[in-house]
Amino acid sequence: MSDELLALFYPLTEAEERLSRGPVRARETTDSEPTVLRREVFLQNGKLIDVSPHERFSAATVHRHDFVEMAYLLHGNAAHLIEGKRVVLRQGDLLIMNRYVRHSVEPCGREDIMVNIMALPEYFDRVLTLSGLEDSPMRRFFLDCILGEDERPDYLLFNIRELYPVRHLIENLLWSLKNDIPYRQSTNRLTLALALQQLQYHADVVRSDAENTDIVWTIQQYIDARYADGSLEDAARLLNYDFRWLSHEIRRKTGKTFTELMQERRLQQAAYYLKNTAYSVTEICTKIGYVNTTYFYKVFKARFGRTPREYRENQS
Repeated sequence: MSDELLALFYPLTEAEERLSRGPVRARETTDSEPTVLRREVFLQNGKLIDVSPHERFSAATVHRHDFVEMAYLLHGNAAHLIEGKRVVLRQGDLLIMNRYVRHSVEPCGREDIMVNIMALPEYFDRVLTLSGLEDSPMRRFFLDCILGEDERPDYLLFNIRELYPVRHLIENLLWSLKNDIPYRQSTNRLTLALALQQLQYHADVVRSDAENTDIVWTIQQYIDARYADGSLEDAARLLNYDFRWLSHEIRRKTGKTFTELMQERRLQQAAYYLKNTAYSVTEICTKIGYVNTTYFYKVFKARFGRTPREYRENQS
């Protein structure tokens, strides 16, 4: 799909042709109040989601927007300045920004093909339902973007170049939106929902501004992706932290051990399965990483005040 998409987005527009013949504008550095990009300008005619190639050879000055924006780097490189932090996108990167952050974009060259996906907050109501995202750092980030309850983290940056299932979903979405295929709204929602669902299981391909400032957010993200088979040793190795330091920081900042956080996440997932699926208790135990069913019954009842069977029956 990438070659076909590149053929769609690579040709220069008339505006880019003019800009390519002049000097490249410098990066915007003003500290003045940023422009707010409005949904009625970028999402017209009742559209809830649309796609637009980023204009090359010109800097995008500091701005905010009242819609959700994602940027996919189809080819080359691109640099954003997000709340004063320079974030470089490379081929295969997917950037998802909180809609209230101040950001700008440095000028892109001819070979730097970045595609912006713009969506109204209400578009994600159905997407989040379809994606099956339970309580997790990923879901909370999207809720913050949609509801405006928080401004942290400012962004999530995924490298999906080698994450083929997600990359193909995102590129199929871009293809559909670029070609303005009619009657594809439901399919597009499902495509994005499947991509988000896949991303929540890949803590190893994501970066964010919270990564260095909020170790709790980072480790919660790991636990959300690896609650069935993860370990503190693996988290420390994967996230490049010293094992003992990581253990101490988790306890200091959360008041809980890594094991306790893992158990809480497993029980949340078990409750989700009991409420929304027909999996047997034994199947649920296997899926969430418990080998001893008797122990699972014990910790589940201690957490929810009822047995798994009673919990399921109470949901009916």
